Amino acid sequence: MGSDDWTPDSIAHALPDAGMRMEFLRQLNTTPLSGLAVLGEKWVKVIKDLEGAVERGHALHAYQQEHSGQLPEEYSDVTDLIMESRAA
Repeated sequence: MGSDDWTPDSIAHALPDAGMRMEFLRQLNTTPLSGLAVLGEKWVKVIKDLEGAVERGHALHAYQQEHSGQLPEEYSDVTDLIMESRAA
C-alpha cells in the first residue's frame, strides 16, 4: 500500500492485535488535527516493521527446515549465556 493509500481504518485493520488497535484508535481520537499525519506515519511504520519481522521469521524457519534445525551462521546461540545468568 502506498503512503497516500493508508486510512485510519486500513491502519487499524492492519494491526495484528486488539490492544494495538485500541491504542492506535485512542491516539487517533486524542491527537490534534495538526498531528494526524505524523501519527499515521508512525503507525504505518509499526505495521511495516511488523511485516518485515514476519518475513524474516518465515525465511529463518525455511532455513532451519532445510538445515536440520540449525540457525544460519550469522546467528549466535545464546543458550549458554542465558543458563549462566539464571545460575548466578
